[in-house]
Amino acid sequence: MIHNDILNQLQYLIKTSAPPLLEVAEHPAETAEWVPGQKLQATVLASLPNGRFNVLVSDLFLEMNLPKNTQPGEKLDLTFISNQPRLTFALSQDVETAAQTHSSVLLSDTAKFLGGLLQKLSTLAEGQTSPLTKSAPLLTAAGPESTKEFAVVLQKTLTQSGLFYESHQAQWVSGQRSLQELLQEPQAKLSPSVLVANDDSQNQVRAAPQNSQAPHALPNTPSPLAAAADDKTVIRAPIHAEQGVHPQTLPLVQQQLNALDNHQLIWQGQVWPGQDMRWEIEERPARDHEGREIPAWQTTLRLQLPQLGDVNAVMSLSPSGIQIHLNVDTEATGSRLKSARPALLRSFEAAGLRLSGVTVEQHGAT
Repeated sequence: MIHNDILNQLQYLIKTSAPPLLEVAEHPAETAEWVPGQKLQATVLASLPNGRFNVLVSDLFLEMNLPKNTQPGEKLDLTFISNQPRLTFALSQDVETAAQTHSSVLLSDTAKFLGGLLQKLSTLAEGQTSPLTKSAPLLTAAGPESTKEFAVVLQKTLTQSGLFYESHQAQWVSGQRSLQELLQEPQAKLSPSVLVANDDSQNQVRAAPQNSQAPHALPNTPSPLAAAADDKTVIRAPIHAEQGVHPQTLPLVQQQLNALDNHQLIWQGQVWPGQDMRWEIEERPARDHEGREIPAWQTTLRLQLPQLGDVNAVMSLSPSGIQIHLNVDTEATGSRLKSARPALLRSFEAAGLRLSGVTVEQHGAT
């Protein structure tokens, strides 16, 4: 996981220097997606007869132990430690003091970068941390001409979303991806260091003035705008990692971190004018009959269709085959989809895919 470096350092620091830990009495029903090392501001609401305190942390009301001299209304800077076996924090000043007095604890450059980045992300408004969205419809016409066309459009939507930008950089370096493909992604478009000339014969990319860097790149990450195999294609520009991350990419970076931690990504927008869709892709833990871990994926589409109404389609992919579960809001829609199952099976067979099961249920049906 991307936060293992920070988590391991925090755990080592706690074991060796023992800063006072602040534990929450009862795990709340809803918890924020905090990561170890993330700094949070808390407001003390009230002291309780049992010596604990009611505290507001990022819109969550928590009951925790605090120093006895804590006063209601006081603002505290907390560092999130862990959510297992219960939510645990420490006063940020205690963590910093322990780190300064225990010189063997040295956070890596990546851990420091992520810590600063997470601090920036915590200041974003809630609306800026929503799933991947696209305002313009993916298709101009009402409905794709073919399922293959639609599949290509969806694949392109995720590929060029920017979620996989760093891995695409590695593919570009190894020659598996072209520079022009990479420049279609949001991070590359925000770079001030290049001016892309649309010359089909030359495919030239010229650098902008010196002392600029592709500000989307992580420290020590090769920038496609700073180097290329052919110097005639890209004029090199110096890299200054300390410039950090472009502000406009912060929501996207948070989505990257969430996807890495939760093994899930969510896209929502219009697939064609007037047709909204929510699309979820999730890697799920699974084991075979011998107990070995195997790759398994689940994708969910949520649509409100003009003739079929509210339809939720869940497709699970594992070595045992593909299973599809359809959930609809009317009996008539359910009957139409059930009657179409033979045609769906034939389509999968023609594509060389094994469909092991299709179920259709109505919302709230017992």
